[in-house]
Amino acid sequence: MAQKHLYWASEHIPNFEDWKNSKLSRPVVYYFPNGTKSAYEFTVLVNGKPDGFILVAAQRYIPPVLEFGRGEAPSRRLGRIGAARIRGFSTGGHRLLYYGGLSYGIDVGEGKAIDIYGRQVPVPKAVKLEFSHKQVTNAWRAFETSSANEPMVRILSDDIYTKVIPNVPVWTEEDPYFGDPGGASTSYPNNVGPSGDPWSWWDGCTPIAAAQIIAYHEHPEIYENGYYTQEYKRYMTSLVDILHHTMGTFDEQGNPGQTYVCGRWGRDACDGIESFASEYQRLKDQGIVSWSLKNNYDAQPTCTLGLCSWFGYIKVDDVIKEVDNNRPLLLQLHNGGSAVDRQQSYDNHSVVIVGYVGNSHTIDYVVIHDGWDMNEHYLAWGNWGSKTHLVKVIPKGR
Repeated sequence: MAQKHLYWASEHIPNFEDWKNSKLSRPVVYYFPNGTKSAYEFTVLVNGKPDGFILVAAQRYIPPVLEFGRGEAPSRRLGRIGAARIRGFSTGGHRLLYYGGLSYGIDVGEGKAIDIYGRQVPVPKAVKLEFSHKQVTNAWRAFETSSANEPMVRILSDDIYTKVIPNVPVWTEEDPYFGDPGGASTSYPNNVGPSGDPWSWWDGCTPIAAAQIIAYHEHPEIYENGYYTQEYKRYMTSLVDILHHTMGTFDEQGNPGQTYVCGRWGRDACDGIESFASEYQRLKDQGIVSWSLKNNYDAQPTCTLGLCSWFGYIKVDDVIKEVDNNRPLLLQLHNGGSAVDRQQSYDNHSVVIVGYVGNSHTIDYVVIHDGWDMNEHYLAWGNWGSKTHLVKVIPKGR
């Protein structure tokens, strides 16, 4: 199945042509919290060297391919974290967990796990993912009926294509080059930019995701000039620091960078996006930032908390419309990792949707910037918990 997907991706996904003749590593097994197998991870080897990964389903009621992309296989990252945190750790001797998009972890017992950020998180007792039964059935049929020489040319339709918004800036703080240090004595707003922050080194996934969206609408040319430039680092760290402040992002012991999900009383992700422009202009007037500001921003959750259970949190049409109009979206994943013993609800992991694989009425995969590295990541539609939020970020000229 994974080998067939290599061929399909090489034919249908831009810049994956070299996967056509690639090979696969031995599989790494992941489990659901109840102990049943959830997925198999394969590292893609191009000319014998790692060049991405594929995560395929271990159960028939979920799509055959759950995630894929360039970059490091998640088990490698978990291996480094496990070796640092757990005596005698090995990926073969400790159970790895996967229960929805980006929800990788190491089972440490007593209903807890260490997630891919090294945080201790609770493991949900029950997992409910938002897959379409029809879509899952059709995807499995495509795999089973395809030939060896031309496997899985089409999944659901005759007009499947990939739509990706070009030049959406990407940002991570996992690479030592990017981001800024934490634990500094400098207070906000004097920390804005590459200087040390008064909070943790981890600014939070939601400010990081929102900064990529705002940078796209404001100054994409800074990204196009190269993301290893000092100007790009100054610009992105400035946006992230300001959004950390306007969103009310906070730290808990051993679990930094938490932002409340849109829709609560008080500051949250949407409030922070909508107050960003006024705060940025205030700092520009003080000479703390110097780049121009073109837009105000409206953050629109696709449902409000009182209506989500009736109308759903995330719809195909919303993603297609926004991507087709070149507007990246904020996806706040439920089951993407959360804090142990949290007192109130905040989003589990936030990512940026920059594209989709599908057509005018169906999506098979969303294309995301996941905040872990500088690569695009493909996530099967519906591979998230039932309370995942979608937020439209609408620029409005000043």
